[in-house]
Amino acid sequence: MGGKEKALFQFISRSDPGRLSFAICCLKRGGYFRDKLRERGVPFYEGLLRHRFDAFAFAALRRILRKERTDLIYTFSHPNTVIFASLARQLGLVRRVVVSYHAMGDTGGTRQVVPFLLPMLRRADALLAVAEIQKDYLVRVEGLPRERIRVVHNGVDTDRYRRPSADERAATRREFGFDEGAVVLVTVATLKALKRIDSLIGVAAGLRREGHAVQVLVVGEGPERGSLEALASRLGVSDHVVFAGMRDDVERVLRAADVFVLCSRTEAFPNVVLEAMATGLPVVATDVGSVREMVDAGESALVVDPNDDTALHAAVRDLVLNPARREAFGMRGRRIVEERFKLDSMFAKRAALIEELLAGTDSGGNRSQ
Repeated sequence: MGGKEKALFQFISRSDPGRLSFAICCLKRGGYFRDKLRERGVPFYEGLLRHRFDAFAFAALRRILRKERTDLIYTFSHPNTVIFASLARQLGLVRRVVVSYHAMGDTGGTRQVVPFLLPMLRRADALLAVAEIQKDYLVRVEGLPRERIRVVHNGVDTDRYRRPSADERAATRREFGFDEGAVVLVTVATLKALKRIDSLIGVAAGLRREGHAVQVLVVGEGPERGSLEALASRLGVSDHVVFAGMRDDVERVLRAADVFVLCSRTEAFPNVVLEAMATGLPVVATDVGSVREMVDAGESALVVDPNDDTALHAAVRDLVLNPARREAFGMRGRRIVEERFKLDSMFAKRAALIEELLAGTDSGGNRSQ
């Protein structure tokens, strides 16, 4: 489960079935949301790609598209799914293709799109970006057509993610065994190298050596978990770092924390930053992707260079030592989410794009034939 999967699940589970119906197709094994979607009556197909060069995978997809009488494929930017979606469009199996981007390379020029995919992406009916800076990247670095790119920010359920009461906060902290007077740093991420959770553990160890009572809550799973646990042990902070694993109650887990920290080397639109702000948490974040579109730097968040762990340490230390600033940042962050990033806005814009395409207008405003 990552941010894009979570956003798609939210969109599907809250959409009006009288307007849009969905079926999910996974080339490989279905993931965290498979059973939850099936419980909602969403057809869920998986395991089409039995190995990397499976020549029969597209035939299986074709049967599914015909069975479900599919009008539009909405897919992410993985090469296999882009190829299959483009081929389905060319063969007339679907009327429209939307490719959604939730990642980006270095805005200085590092590309993520492999060249042979560019013609297929340029023929897509719409390319969906989650931030203006990401749209600029897709045009300037990847060479994709500006007129086909739509920006739809992700959103947050501000009823679910909210500032906790004192009793709720205390109960959640007790659940994780945090010391009463500790400042708890939290991050929520897939545990892989580019998320740089090792940097957060290093910062916590450094702060504890300085005599500051900090503890860390790491929410998520991934291939780096073992090495991160080993790092915490080597740095002598195993008793002060809690690995909570995958959770489907992140809104409640965030209530245990005092500061949210994003350490990533690269992101497009890290939705968890919005979730943290909606919960009333101050944020320390690396200057990646659309972070500066999401926060008010210096008012709801401290933004630092993603390659500067010294700056990360200083920013976290600043908030650890200033409870009044933490409170002010948290209040400002909550207002930002309420004003700019409500979940209903995201739903409405995505649904409107799909309905527009199926009504016969492409992203350049031209009628389809």
